[in-house]
Amino acid sequence: GEHPLIFTFLCMALCGGLCTTESSNLGKMDFKDRDYFTFQMIQNILCFASGLVNALTIFEMGMTVSHQSGNTSHTGRLIMDGGAKFGHLLLAFGFGSFFAGYSKSDPEALYNGKYSPNLLAAALAVVAGCLLHYCKEHGAEGNDAASESLLLFAFSQGIMNGITRRVVGMPICTTHFTGYLTDVGTLLGWCARDGVMDEKFYKAMVFLAGIIFFGLGGVAAKELHGSYGMQAGLISAALMAAVAGGLVPVTKRKGA
Repeated sequence: GEHPLIFTFLCMALCGGLCTTESSNLGKMDFKDRDYFTFQMIQNILCFASGLVNALTIFEMGMTVSHQSGNTSHTGRLIMDGGAKFGHLLLAFGFGSFFAGYSKSDPEALYNGKYSPNLLAAALAVVAGCLLHYCKEHGAEGNDAASESLLLFAFSQGIMNGITRRVVGMPICTTHFTGYLTDVGTLLGWCARDGVMDEKFYKAMVFLAGIIFFGLGGVAAKELHGSYGMQAGLISAALMAAVAGGLVPVTKRKGA
């Protein structure tokens, strides 16, 4: 019916409105000046949250909502035969990133224990997706590969990745890792060539940890799905909201 789609668009509008309340502007920060543990920890929490949501949507509906390379390929190969549902996820993800850019989301808020309305909006979009999925699951329609809940999950991931990609000097990906694999390989290659373990090595370890924690999100999804289904995604929402609200203990930079 039309009601789930109306609910989806309304939730996107409300979350987008929340994004536009962003007021934090902590400025740029070089990698060498960061607290390495804090930078690593916040990234890993968000990668785990994304990996959990993504794996749950694969289990439940056979679709991915965080990494979009596969959805792009499927859109192309099925352009005249059912590819629209993949294209819709691309648009939803991009729409989320649009709000992160429009509102000038401040990624440094995440790493300094400050409130981030953009990340809170992403968390609420996950909650809305879980709610919609629950209602459809217990209604007459059910959820399939074209479920409107997928749009909300993709939208949430677009916002989150849109925030972290704005880190100056070291764009952080929390939702997809082809680039991370490339960076790990090239950075470690440079270290091996030069025989040093400098900043390049520590950056490679950040990227590698992100990949591992995204995978651990998939492990958690496997363990939780049987008992809780898609509602296990609320764990991801809680983690994202905790970071958004500055509830995760961090080492703040001076003046933050």
